[in-house]
Amino acid sequence: MSDKPGNVQDLFAGRAPGPLQALIRDQRVLFLLVGGANTAFSTALYIALVLLLGPRAPAVVSLVIAWFVSLVLVFFVYRRLVFRVTGNLLLDLARFASVNFLSLLLNSIALVVLTEYANLPPIPCQILITVVVVVFNYFGHKHFSFRR
Repeated sequence: MSDKPGNVQDLFAGRAPGPLQALIRDQRVLFLLVGGANTAFSTALYIALVLLLGPRAPAVVSLVIAWFVSLVLVFFVYRRLVFRVTGNLLLDLARFASVNFLSLLLNSIALVVLTEYANLPPIPCQILITVVVVVFNYFGHKHFSFRR
């Protein structure tokens, strides 16, 4: 194992790596893979909701629904497979939700500005906003949600 920050040994302090960590040693890569799958799911759900609800509902309504569903699903995956922490589940969930809520708030503001005021289409805007949110979330979860 290397001495670079983010390697499996640093993360788990003597614990044996899980099957995913045995294949991929860098936590950042694991975060991106899991987060990428979650983002793809969340984006697909968002697009489906925008198309289903149509113009009668603001794009932010679809965003909030997609955010909540993906939050619950990805929390357990990040906790178990990426950050591999144990301890107070409810505290971790509260911290995780707070980081994601701040992301949602920033995302919502940007989405409203771009779609309602700049009159840009919501789907491409959301995809661009997602790139910024991913970086914010990694640092928030690493240093706050799952900090040990």
